[in-house]
Amino acid sequence: MKLYGDSNTLPANSDDASAEELAALKLLWADKGSEWFTSHLVAYEAMKTKDESKKGTLVRDHQGRTSVPKDEKIVGYCAQTDHTGGFVGFALISDVRDEGIRAELIAQGLKQRDAEHITQAICNNCDVFVTRDKGIIKHRAWLEERFPALRVRLPSELVLIPAPRSLAKSHPC
Repeated sequence: MKLYGDSNTLPANSDDASAEELAALKLLWADKGSEWFTSHLVAYEAMKTKDESKKGTLVRDHQGRTSVPKDEKIVGYCAQTDHTGGFVGFALISDVRDEGIRAELIAQGLKQRDAEHITQAICNNCDVFVTRDKGIIKHRAWLEERFPALRVRLPSELVLIPAPRSLAKSHPC
């Protein structure tokens, strides 16, 4: 099972987890039948942690997960020259694979960063989006109706009731 975990599912970010959620996370982290996926968004959130002693642990937790194959998207290129013949070129990159999905999620009331995480899970055909974020959980019914291949679960729900593999088509991001 492919699990996409947002930042609050990293082991070092579980200080404020309830006993039930922490126990469920520990079971999920130890489950060899599931693979945890992450994206550069989680790394970004880990890097902007103000607690220096926690930052390194969060980054290591993130690096212990598999990066989603479709992480960022190249949307164009820019090249500049100067009068001396100097040249520089770089790619213009979007943080998410499908800006339309992200915009739709934001229009439904999700925060931008939450919408970006969910978009990454959808575009990478993850089975479950695992989060402790109640702001995301309150949108679960709509998310699962709109994107039937993705289940949105609290860690405790995933341990108690495994998410079935959907027969719905994956999203072609």
